[in-house]
Parts: sequence; C-alpha cells; structure tokens
Amino acid sequence: MTAEMAAEVVVQHPGPPAPHTARRHYPRVLGQLLVRMRFDLLVLVGVCLVSLWIKPFGLVGMTEGSAFPVLGIAVSIFLGFRNTQAINRWWEARGLWGSLVNQSRQWREALLAVLGPDGHPDGEHRRLLQVQVLLVWLANLELRNFGLRSHRQRVLALAAQLGLDEDVTLLQVVWVRAAALHHLHAQGLISDLGRDALLRSAEAFTTALGGLQKIRNTPIPPAYDVFVRLIAWVFGYDLFMVFLGNGRPWLGALLFLGFLVAERIGAYVEGPFDRDGSSFSLPLNQICLGISADLLGADSPFADLPECRDPSMWT
Repeated sequence: MTAEMAAEVVVQHPGPPAPHTARRHYPRVLGQLLVRMRFDLLVLVGVCLVSLWIKPFGLVGMTEGSAFPVLGIAVSIFLGFRNTQAINRWWEARGLWGSLVNQSRQWREALLAVLGPDGHPDGEHRRLLQVQVLLVWLANLELRNFGLRSHRQRVLALAAQLGLDEDVTLLQVVWVRAAALHHLHAQGLISDLGRDALLRSAEAFTTALGGLQKIRNTPIPPAYDVFVRLIAWVFGYDLFMVFLGNGRPWLGALLFLGFLVAERIGAYVEGPFDRDGSSFSLPLNQICLGISADLLGADSPFADLPECRDPSMWT
C-alpha cells in the first residue's frame, strides 16, 4: 500500500445499509418457525409422552441394526433435495421480481425517450407510469391473495385515479396499457420504433409475471411432499426410541425435533408469497415501494409507507 493510498480517508456513501440477519433477529425467526409448527410440536410432545408411558411394556424402535443408518441416509438425501428445490424456487421468484423492477425502470426510460422530457400535454407519460405502478402492486396482492389495509386503499385510489373499477384485475390493467399504446400510435404521438421499444419492455414484464404465477400455482408435487414429511417423522421417532432405550429421551426428542424443523423449513421457503409477511416470504411490499419511488417520485401515493429492511420480518 502506497503512502497516498494510506492517506485516503474512507467516506461512507449515503444510503441505507444492505439488509442482513443480525443475532438479535434470531429469536424472532425462531418464534415464527415455532408458530408455524405449533401443531407439529403438539403431536411431537404427545408421541414422546405416550412412548415414555408405554416404555415398560417393551416398546422398541421400528428399525434395528443396519436398517437404521440406511434409513438415516435416505432421509438426509430426501431432505437435502427438498430444501435445495425450495431455495431454488424462492431465488427464482426473487430473480423474476428483479426483472419486474428492471423492466419498470426500462418502461420509464422508454417513455421518456419516446414522448420527450415534457411528456404529452394530456399527461399520457404520467398516466402510463401510474399504470405500471398499479401493475406491480396488483401483482403483489394477487400473488399473495392478501394485503395490508393501507396498501389496498392506496391501490384502489390509484385505480380510481386512472378511471378503473375497484375490482380491476391484473390482466385487465395489462389490456389497459396495451390499449393506451395503440391509442398513442394511432394519433401519431409515438413512432413505430417507439411503439416497438415499449412493447418489448411490456413483453419482458409479462414474461416475468407469468413466471411468478407459475411458481405460485405449481407447488411441489403432493406425493413427494407427503413422502418426505412421512419419512422425516418415521426416522425422527425411530431416533427418539433409540435414545429412549439408552436412557436419554430428552436428547432423542431434540434430535426428533431437529429433523422435523429441517423438513418444515423447506416446506415454508418453497412458498415465497406467504401472506403473513414473515422471513419465509419475499419482501414484496419493499420491492413495490422501490418501483413506486423510481417511477412516480416523492409524490407517489405509496411514498410515505413505512420501509422494512429487516429480513426477519419482511412485509
């Protein structure tokens, strides 16, 4: 390192820090997991207590000898594959939402290039930006079938401002956007090249939206879901019985719980559009807030909604 480099003063760049899970967030994440697993925990406690009660009658594990480690290897393989696929689904959904962010910015830049910095006297530039913002918020609500009251009210207010019905759907707003482009082109306000640029942006947006709907509407095959959960319970209980026979039932119960938690984490993460806004879901509200600010600025009806950068309580 040169003297000039050593003399440089490091200045922090303004802006929010990157989200990360701190140690203080661990209890909240654990609490979310236990709330989700409350029925599994009740069954686990009941099974373990019954096994302790009937132990004097000579109850033993379901697998013995070499069958026990073979079952353990099978469980590890299936749980590993299940959790890997769950993370892949979660990450694919996040990538597709990233595409929605990029295409929304591209939509803004294309409109600016086609209509000019002042836009059209009738406010078409602003209106088309509002249509794009309405699209992303409707995608948020329809993927979750859920939304906070404050968010829903502002979405309805934006739809009314655009002259749309309160029960307008995502598909209907896509048609409204296409009709607006046709109207501008028919009036000669945008050229063929300008229309093609806007249509390419709209096509990429629609493709990403279709990918998100595919993830939402196509869960892991039920047969595989049931099998992985069943084999986790069988092996966990068998492990508990082994430790019960060795006089260490509490350690066996903890290991039993560990296998159930590993299986349930995969089941929760594979649904990235959870309605409870927990750490298992994507930060859809924050993504939509960012798009609203990028396209409409500080006067956006969503600009004053609270932001959350805590990964343990995404909204």
